[in-house]
Amino acid sequence: MRGTAWIRALLVGLTSVSCLGEEESGGKTTGSWKGWMDMKTIELKGLNVTLSQPVLVARSKERLWFPTLINLENGKLLAVMSNVPDDWVKPKGWAAWSADGGLTWHCDKPLNGLYSDHSALRLKNGDRLLLPFYLFPVSGTNRVTGACPIVRKDQSAVEIPEEGVSVTGWPRVCGSLGGFPQGPSVAGFAFNGQTVELEGGGYLATLYGYFQGPRRYSLLAAESMDGRQWKIRSVIADETCKLQGGEGPSESALCRLKDGRLMCVFRMSAGVPYGQCWSQDDGKTWTAPVAMAQAHSVQPSLAVMKDGTVALSGGRPGIFVWINANGTGNDWQVIDIQAHHNACCPKETVGSSSCYTELVALDERHLLLIYDRIPGGWGGIPKDSPESNSAWVVRVEVSRDEEKAAR
Repeated sequence: MRGTAWIRALLVGLTSVSCLGEEESGGKTTGSWKGWMDMKTIELKGLNVTLSQPVLVARSKERLWFPTLINLENGKLLAVMSNVPDDWVKPKGWAAWSADGGLTWHCDKPLNGLYSDHSALRLKNGDRLLLPFYLFPVSGTNRVTGACPIVRKDQSAVEIPEEGVSVTGWPRVCGSLGGFPQGPSVAGFAFNGQTVELEGGGYLATLYGYFQGPRRYSLLAAESMDGRQWKIRSVIADETCKLQGGEGPSESALCRLKDGRLMCVFRMSAGVPYGQCWSQDDGKTWTAPVAMAQAHSVQPSLAVMKDGTVALSGGRPGIFVWINANGTGNDWQVIDIQAHHNACCPKETVGSSSCYTELVALDERHLLLIYDRIPGGWGGIPKDSPESNSAWVVRVEVSRDEEKAAR
């Protein structure tokens, strides 16, 4: 119910997660986005950025972190949040749904195999495929496979069909990421990051992991015509990458810039600048990696607006959105989301967060950002603590100076 803190609790055995709608606070409600409360406008060079009151997506005493956000074909939004420790355990995630642009949410029970590490693509029929993080080698072949959740275009439910995905065409022998206790070894590479459509049809996605031998990550691009059968297209940056960061190129985001080039932003290690590459031939070759001067450090997310403005989110330390007004992927201006959240929600400040975020474009001027609050940190919420883990969204409106003057 708009204007109230409406809670819908879903109980699964002894576990629960709650989804809330609009938070009660001061602010200005404007325009066709009735119900959203604009809290702050920040003047950047050539741009004005307005941030909404943060809205609570879900809360739980259990794990609820590493959120992803998917804009569905039916006008709904799907948020997926991990429900398990950051360790070698099988994926399990909360699903939260919104039918009003992120203003209110309802939650499903945790689903085994659901979590997808920011990798989703739109199939030709409008269904959304969530590419799996964990892949498994097929004995005696150069192929790896994995289960693949799917969201049907006319439904608000996640299915995990028997048909999964496979990846071939490895330029070197894959190593191993590790393995589940008393379970199979996991392939050396995992799907991670946003996907883009190729100019000639099909999709481009990124995977990171280890080749056999080196214990520093490499980042690869893979192509597919149907979203299920993938072949390695190129190496974006490998373990020899000279940028700062002991982990090597890993978590990434892809986008297509207004001039047609592809851009990839990727993690090198927590606390250090992102790496950045461009491709002029649809991901077949990439420029030499460079370090971003303004942005850092884990799981970047990219969104390109209709006028070519590029937005990037991420952090650790901190949670930020960086805006590139000229659409080239250079010259970023920063918005401090953590400071904004803490000013708007003084009773639930973000002190600890995974700093994993995702941005999606809602329309020509509006973005939606999701992030988490984990007051217990990586250790989880103690049983006797009144605290809870939670996920939040902020609506980000980006307008140019001339648009503001015309309104």
